[in-house]
Amino acid sequence: MKKMLMLGTSYGSIEMIRYAKAKGAYTIVTDYLKPEKSIAKFEADEYWMTNTADLDQLEEKCRKEQINAIICGISEFNLEMCMKLCNRLGLPCYCNEEAWSYSRDKEKFKTLCKKLGVPVAADYFLSNALTQKELENVVYPVVVKPVDMSGNRGISFCNHAEELVKAYHHAKAVSKSDKIIVERMLHGKEWYAYYAMAEGKISLVALNAMHSQPGEPRNCYSITTTVSDNVERYVKEVNPSVIKLLEKVGCREGVGWVQFMLDEDGSFYILEMGYRLDGDMMFIPHREVCGFDSVAWLVDYAFGEKNDPKDLPQNQLHAFVKCGVGYMLWTNKQGTIADMQGFDEVANWPEVQLVESLAQVGDTITLHRSLGNIMFTADNCNEMCSLIEKINRTVRILNTAGEDVIIHYDNFAYLTEIYQKGLRERDEF
Repeated sequence: MKKMLMLGTSYGSIEMIRYAKAKGAYTIVTDYLKPEKSIAKFEADEYWMTNTADLDQLEEKCRKEQINAIICGISEFNLEMCMKLCNRLGLPCYCNEEAWSYSRDKEKFKTLCKKLGVPVAADYFLSNALTQKELENVVYPVVVKPVDMSGNRGISFCNHAEELVKAYHHAKAVSKSDKIIVERMLHGKEWYAYYAMAEGKISLVALNAMHSQPGEPRNCYSITTTVSDNVERYVKEVNPSVIKLLEKVGCREGVGWVQFMLDEDGSFYILEMGYRLDGDMMFIPHREVCGFDSVAWLVDYAFGEKNDPKDLPQNQLHAFVKCGVGYMLWTNKQGTIADMQGFDEVANWPEVQLVESLAQVGDTITLHRSLGNIMFTADNCNEMCSLIEKINRTVRILNTAGEDVIIHYDNFAYLTEIYQKGLRERDEF
């Protein structure tokens, strides 16, 4: 029997374990956490308590237990450990360290974009001294972000020098790098383009639009969905350059994504890339909407089954009629979780493909933190909005004060507008 080692628990881990077990593999999860804090251990056939950073011990155990495949979910740290461990053991890993460096270093990625003529937001140089001359050269508003963090960690939006100085120090505090990006703040709609790769061939699986609840921080994307407009324009104006960019990065196998914005000036700008599964978990509804299974794609490759370029999905060319949706549950309050309601009920609805939450009763929560995701598909926009309303009535996460801490999305008129516009553009093309 083949054996698969999963490094830690993160979004995507449980799906990978279930897929591997369905194929007859024996599954193991390892990290230093108790199963209650690393819930993929409950899904696996076995678990270890070895820290994923302890590569020497993991190498020894993998050789002894004759592990055939090593994989992880979206955790960037564990992906780095996965690459190193696979190299030691001679096992396949879709991602290599040079290509991965463009995901981890936003400045390196941005420099490559400029070299290839891929549009990115104008940026400003600031030294650690934050001199008066440097600050006077900045045109506001700007975004400040560390080069090596994901999931909105360390990001600030600044409208004047006082905010910028504070944001710069905040970014430095959470980053392991000396480099901080300060760039023009873009204003507009955001997407990420999700790609699959095999033997250096790259295919656009789907554009995923990102929507925040009005009145909440714009980077708290409650709804990520295949419902999109401007598909034809992206495919014509941007996609060829992005594919060349990914080729230059060295993305030959697996999956990855590139985030971009259509600014109010009417131009597309690339923001960043990730050479991994997307944290919004849209790879789950992609199975029904696009007919592409990222979990199978990655797990099979980890077991040494080479992906054939002929099996890549057809490039998306137009807006989809069917709707794939990820409803991310962000917090709008802090405190301690006292109760979580409705999750088991929602998980049993036929339209819902996955309900995943790494949060538990007793956890201390901070403001604007993601506590989970609900993945589903719908045949059209009306069904999608109705299901979101139903989730809003059913799911609650309460703090010790009895307050519901979830941001509930209800901007359905906007979703309907985007859906109808996308279909009109599809018909006009």
